[in-house]
Amino acid sequence: MFIMKRKCLMDTFSLSSRESQSVSCIKEKKQGKIYLAVISGFFATTGSILGKLSSNIEINSIFELLLKGILLLLMITSNTVGCTFFVKALNISKSSLSCTITSATTSYVCSAFAGFLIFNEQTSLNWWCGISLIILGLFFVNYNPQSDSVPSLKSKNK
Repeated sequence: MFIMKRKCLMDTFSLSSRESQSVSCIKEKKQGKIYLAVISGFFATTGSILGKLSSNIEINSIFELLLKGILLLLMITSNTVGCTFFVKALNISKSSLSCTITSATTSYVCSAFAGFLIFNEQTSLNWWCGISLIILGLFFVNYNPQSDSVPSLKSKNK
């Protein structure tokens, strides 16, 4: 975040018009938004995995109690870090919708792969079709066509 602010400030001093300054900073912020939401989804999946691992441990000894406690603390930490990244993504985003969909989609896909690899779970074809539609919707929500061919309002007023 500090690097992004610093770069925007450097762009501000090097450019002459206010309009090009704000466009530069907005482009920089938009690129970081998706990245932070993906990280948020990854940490949500990690928290879920740690929670499921801790729930599978039966407490028969002090070692198992300690292991379960450590896994629960790691789960809480992972979820807290994930929420922190999600809030950062929301702060630099114009809309909360794209951040929410990106984070949730990342979490769903990572959970499916983790369930398959770690817990030997199976997912149906319907599930994969559904997640494919969600990813397609994510693309459409986040897609922002560049309209360089449309003249700006300022040029019409001159």
